[in-house]
Parts: sequence; C-alpha cells; structure tokens
Amino acid sequence: MVDALLQAFARLPAPPPLDRQRQQAAQTLRKRGLPTRHDEDWKYTALRALDALPLVADAPSRVVSAADLSAIGAIDSDNCTRLVFIDGRFDPALSRVEELPDGLRVWTGAQAADAALLAPTADDAFDALNRMFAAGGIDLDLPAGMRLAAPLLIVTVQTRAGGSHLRHRVRLGTGAQAQLIVQHLVLAETPGYWASEVCSVALDRRARLDHVRLQREGLEAVHVSQLHVTQAEDSRFGAQALVTGAALSRQECVVEQSAAGCATELRACAVLRGAQHGDVHLRIAHRMPRGSSRTQVRTVVDDSAHAVFTGRVDVLPGADKTDAAMINRNLLLSPGAEVDTRPQLQIDADDVQCSHGAAVGQLDAEALFYLAARGIAPELARQLLVQGFVTQVLPDLGLAPLTAAVRAQLAALGLAQSASFKEDT
Repeated sequence: MVDALLQAFARLPAPPPLDRQRQQAAQTLRKRGLPTRHDEDWKYTALRALDALPLVADAPSRVVSAADLSAIGAIDSDNCTRLVFIDGRFDPALSRVEELPDGLRVWTGAQAADAALLAPTADDAFDALNRMFAAGGIDLDLPAGMRLAAPLLIVTVQTRAGGSHLRHRVRLGTGAQAQLIVQHLVLAETPGYWASEVCSVALDRRARLDHVRLQREGLEAVHVSQLHVTQAEDSRFGAQALVTGAALSRQECVVEQSAAGCATELRACAVLRGAQHGDVHLRIAHRMPRGSSRTQVRTVVDDSAHAVFTGRVDVLPGADKTDAAMINRNLLLSPGAEVDTRPQLQIDADDVQCSHGAAVGQLDAEALFYLAARGIAPELARQLLVQGFVTQVLPDLGLAPLTAAVRAQLAALGLAQSASFKEDT
C-alpha cells in the first residue's frame, strides 16, 4: 500500500513553492509506513479498507448546485461565512465569501503562498499523507482582541471516487475568539473514497476557540481527521464531534496545554451501524499548573459495528493543581456490536484532582418497561432512550442551522424526536 501511495503521489503535479515540503512528507511516509495493529495507538483499528479504494480520482468532479447542498443538509446562515470544498478543492460559487473576516484566507493548490501550511504537525503517516495530497484549506490568523461575530462554516462534499484531502491552520492572538464548524458530506451514490483532514491550532493568551465537526461521509468511505492544538496561558479550547458516516473513520485530537491556567473540553458522539468501524483517539497533555480538562465520549453501536475509544490524559511534572476528568460511555444495541475502550491517566504532579473511567451496557429494561406502561410503542421508546443518551454530548453553539443539521443527521438514523432538542433562536 505504501508503494502504491508513493506511486500515486509521483504522478501528481506539485506547485514549485511546496514541492520540497511534499517530498519531505513522502520521505516520512516511506520511513514510517502505514500503522498496523502492532502499533499500540492502532491496536483495534486495521486499515485493510484502504486496499479496496482508488487512491486518486480518475473522473472529474460532479457538478454541485446550491440545491444539491441544501438537499444533503449543508449548513448555511446569512450571518456566517461559508467555505465549500468539492472533492478537496475550494468552490467560490457555492461559498459565502462576500466579506471574508480579517485574517482569513483560503488556499488552493498552486496558490498556497505560505509553505508553512505544509509543515508537519505530527511525525506520523497520516499527517504525511495529508501533506502529500492536500489540495486546499483555510488559513485563519486572528489578531489580538478580534472576535468573529458568527461561526465560520466549512462544508466538504465528496462527489467521486478517489481521495479528498484538506489542511487547515488556525492561529488566535491574545484574547481573540472564534467558532469553527466543519461538516463532511457526500452526494448520493458516490462510490468508495478516502478523505483526510488535518487542522493545526495555536491559541495565544486568553484566546478561545470552539470547534465542531459533523462527519457524515459515504458508507463506503475511509475518513481520518486530525486536530492538533497548542494552548497558551488562560486560553480556552472546546471540541465537539458527531460521527455517523464512513465505513472506517478515525477522529484524532491532541491537545498540548503549554502554559498555566488552560481549559479544555472535548465531547464526541459516534452512532455506528451495519459493519461500520469508528475510532476516537484523544490525548491531553497538562504541562503547567492550574490546567483543567473535561472529556466525555459516547457511542451507540448496533448490528455488527465496532467502536474504539482511546483517551489519554498526561499530568506531567510541574502541572500542579490540575483538574481533569475523562469518561467514555457506550451503548450496545445488538449482540454482534463490539466496543473497545481504553481511558488512560498518568499523573506525575502533586495536588491534583483527576478521574477517568468507562462503561459499556445495554438499554435499561426498566426504562423500556416504564415507557411501555405509559402507552409508548417499543420502537419509539427505544429511540427516545437512545436519543437521550447521545444528546448530552452533541454540539450546541446557539446556532439554529447547526441544531437543525444535528437533528437531521440523527433523524436519518431514526433517532431524532424533536421534543428532546432545544430550539435555538
């Protein structure tokens, strides 16, 4: 597979300013190879699904209209900047870019003026693959004190077989604030493809970023996303994710609290059916005093689907007075469903409050009986209990189109009952 990837890369044209960075990424891939189940971080996730997928596109992108975007549930709002990427390439006609916020630019292939966009964020194969094949993304650099009045929307749509790769960089100056919503969608009847996205985030003192990801790729797709965050003093970072798509998906988030007083909140929910495989991999490193973190991940697993959670919190020497908690809860809906969960906590500092844990179970028989006794049909009762389980960790930024998109994503799975959703205004 590595040889095939390198051969596909060799056939791609690369803009001269970025050729060196891409070649270095290819060397990293050649050196490291793709992860296998012998790698501890990939112990429960095999990449065999990649073998059956075309590595590069062999057909042009399909034409996508504004009506198509609406039909597949793309988020839009008159108050928000919306950036649409079709098969990994920016589409200005479908985007809302009349007035880009100061500090935001969109890059595509040959127009990536800053080679630092392709600098490595991690020494691993998927970061290298993304650097090799990425065809576009955003570069957001907010000056000190600037606050985006509305969320920034990024909508990615896949229309063909092959690969789709985006790379983003976000930097918030002292006291700056932003909200970023990323949505992964697919047109109907799109064959197998693989998609990757890497986002590096640097938060200065007292900066705040809220990041939301809604992943609804095609059910023949492979999806890998990486989020790398570095926090400065008293900064705030929140990440939320809802995963319902892809045959094989992996969501990674690595947070470095590199100064005192940082706060981090990570929430994710995966709803998996059929033979889907969903992997959530999180790590938070507390390096300085008075840091706090909260991590909550929930999965619903049905049929023969397989959910994997690995969460690690490191409280390093000198990170005194750290307050950290991590919990993973999993709901199995069928005998063939499977969950592997590994919450991990290592403490090498004093005067800390830390906890971690995991739970795996089935629907509460008493709760089902209680609802049935009040005239609620068994299937509706089941839906209500599952929805109550997942909605506690779903994204909520007070944006009505986001709430509607989450409702629609769950409704497609038969899990949404409007009474349980707050209507945002």
